[in-house]
Amino acid sequence: MTDEWRGWREAAQAALYGDEGFYRSPVRSPEGPAGHFRTSVHASPLFATAVARLLTGIARELDTGTVALVDVGAGRGELLTGVLAALPEGLEVVPYAVEVAARPPDLDSRIEWCAEPPAGVTGLLFANEWLDNVP
Repeated sequence: MTDEWRGWREAAQAALYGDEGFYRSPVRSPEGPAGHFRTSVHASPLFATAVARLLTGIARELDTGTVALVDVGAGRGELLTGVLAALPEGLEVVPYAVEVAARPPDLDSRIEWCAEPPAGVTGLLFANEWLDNVP
């Protein structure tokens, strides 16, 4: 906590993503944000299945062989984990979790963990949870 004045952007950034911020502090809840609220990702596997179907169609249309799935605001990687489980066999996907929090230790090793969206990839950029957090 500080007594100094901050602009909205800086205050929101610190409150959400700072070292003690809501999305980064393990002290608040061992389950992370899912311990405080449920979103479509946490409520049902149907959401991940729908994203997998969307990605399958995109991959078919792009016809590039391998397609990227970039999840901005990936939390603990729940959406990517669910999508990987729902994909048809043979579809080559490189999943990227874009998140400022630390990588969960038990996360599927196929998921690339990064703080910024990757450059030069072709596929689907998904920002459902990140956009849900924009005021």
